[in-house]
Amino acid sequence: MYLVPIFFLIGAATGLFVRGAFDYFLATRITLWPLAAISALSLAVAGSTNDIPYPTVFAAFALTMVSASCVLNLHLTGSCIILLGSLLNLIPLILYGYVPVSPEAIFNANIVDQASLDLVRLGATRSFETGHETFKFLGAIIPIRSVSEVFSFGDLIIMAGLLNLGFRLFFPLREQLNINDDFDILNGNEQLDPFQGYQSGFDNISRTGTQEAVNTQDAETPEREINNE
Repeated sequence: MYLVPIFFLIGAATGLFVRGAFDYFLATRITLWPLAAISALSLAVAGSTNDIPYPTVFAAFALTMVSASCVLNLHLTGSCIILLGSLLNLIPLILYGYVPVSPEAIFNANIVDQASLDLVRLGATRSFETGHETFKFLGAIIPIRSVSEVFSFGDLIIMAGLLNLGFRLFFPLREQLNINDDFDILNGNEQLDPFQGYQSGFDNISRTGTQEAVNTQDAETPEREINNE
């Protein structure tokens, strides 16, 4: 579980690498940012230590706070993805009181062999599946051999959301925010013309009146020449 928040840092570093800026992050509107910070910290603690009292309740509460923070910040790219992953991880905690772990996934991840399965120490909110779980597919069943870890679908979805969120906080979509132009205007480097694209109705009247006067004068000129002859 310690790998999950790392994806946010990877996304942020990638956003900065492709010519992003901290100014974009500072200008981002985060609704109730203390809730987002506390929920993220609580979730990290729940997934990294076994020494917390009532770990299932603590983890479920942390996931609930994460979900609430995502709902309040759906305008941020990646929040809806994190919300989906959090809800998927919350379902087995509520139904069973733990996240079921597949022994086969443990073997496929090269964590231990079958003879040493009893030596595996799972996280505080995880337990080996008993075979009676209806939604065991929401448990930790996906082995990642390169990091010797087992993840759930919810974990992978949260990783994708954090990667997207971290990237877009430092390199947002251009149509959503053009902070450089706003800073130039505020700093006096550029000044908007309030009359740009404005056309007064009097201009049309003046031009129409002038054109009619010219046409009248052109029409009267031949008559005057005939009278003079």
